[in-house]
Amino acid sequence: MTTPPGRPARRTSRERASLIAFVLIAVLVVAGGGLAAWKHWQRSHPGDFTADPRPCGLVSPETIHRLVPTSYGGRDDHGSCTWSAAREEGPGRGGVFLQSFVLTENLALEDLRADRENTLGWEKTAPADVPGVGDEAFIRFRTADPERPAVAQVCFRLSNARIDITYTRADSDREAARAGAVDAAREAAAGLRASVR
Repeated sequence: MTTPPGRPARRTSRERASLIAFVLIAVLVVAGGGLAAWKHWQRSHPGDFTADPRPCGLVSPETIHRLVPTSYGGRDDHGSCTWSAAREEGPGRGGVFLQSFVLTENLALEDLRADRENTLGWEKTAPADVPGVGDEAFIRFRTADPERPAVAQVCFRLSNARIDITYTRADSDREAARAGAVDAAREAAAGLRASVR
C-alpha cells in the first residue's frame, strides 16, 4: 500500500516576513541603483550646449521683417535680442523679443515646467503645448483686450538651452500673434539644432 505524498510544509509567519523583507530590500537596491545611475548620467551629460547661443542670430532677418515689417536690426543685450518697430509708431508698435540661456539639462527642464505654471501677466488658462519645437514647448497669451496689441509667447527647451520668444503685434489679431511666435520659435529651434551637429 502506498502512502499519499504529504502536503508541503506551510511557511511559518516568520519565514514569510523574512521573504517579504528580502524582496523589498532587493526592490529598494535596484531602484536606488537606477536613481544613482540617472544622477551620474545627469552630471556627466549636462546638455548639448556649453555656451549661450547668439540670440540675434537665431531668427532670420526675413522672418523678422515678415513679423515686424518696419523693424530694424536686432539689439543684442546679454542673452536677449529685441527687434522693434520704429518709435514713431507709438506705444502699440510691434516687436519680437527673444531671450536665451543655457543651464544643465535637468535645470532647464525644471525651469520650463515652473515657467509654465507662472501666470503672472498671462492668461490664467493652461498654456497649450507646441509640438515639434525643441524637446518641449508651450505657448501662452497676454490677457485678451481688443484695445491693446496681441502678445503671444512661446517658451521651449532644447537639451539644456532655454528660449522664450515673445511676439507683439501692432493690432489685436491673436491668431496672427500665435502663428508668428510659433514660426519664430521653430526657426530658433532649428538654428540651435544645426549649431550642435
